[in-house]
Amino acid sequence: MIIFRNKNKYLLDKIEARNHTLSTLLIPMELNGDFQSLLEKYQGDLSIYLRFLLKRFRIITHSGLIPEPIKVKTEYQEKDQNLIRFNFRPTNADWVELGEIALAFGKSRCWLFVHLLKLDIAGMGSLLRKAKLSFGVPTLPNLELKIFWTLQRVREDFTRGYHVQV
Repeated sequence: MIIFRNKNKYLLDKIEARNHTLSTLLIPMELNGDFQSLLEKYQGDLSIYLRFLLKRFRIITHSGLIPEPIKVKTEYQEKDQNLIRFNFRPTNADWVELGEIALAFGKSRCWLFVHLLKLDIAGMGSLLRKAKLSFGVPTLPNLELKIFWTLQRVREDFTRGYHVQV
């Protein structure tokens, strides 16, 4: 077997030159009231709330407790939810983390954010704290999240996944 790999590495300090660029999340209308209430705790700053959700639910996202992909193509939010557009300026690191986890599970960033939002609304963070599982995944400098896809066209086999190395 011959393996070709793109070993280009992109250093964050070079990428960070354009940190906090404009990004968009789409929130279903039915969650807007709860979302606004939760957002108030973070002075209305969606970028801070995104970082909080990624950190609070890292034990869930990094242990694979996100619904499995149901198709090869990216899964987006359901139609007819009257989605509300929220523009904000997240850090590149948070936006990349959200995107990589979404990619690993075949979801869009908006889908994943709304999933984390629903967990927060349901009080899952409190349950994790009571179970002593909150903030359970260390964020050490050597933490690596590697996303991979495997496509075997002859066998019509497709795999997506990720590996968390601490």
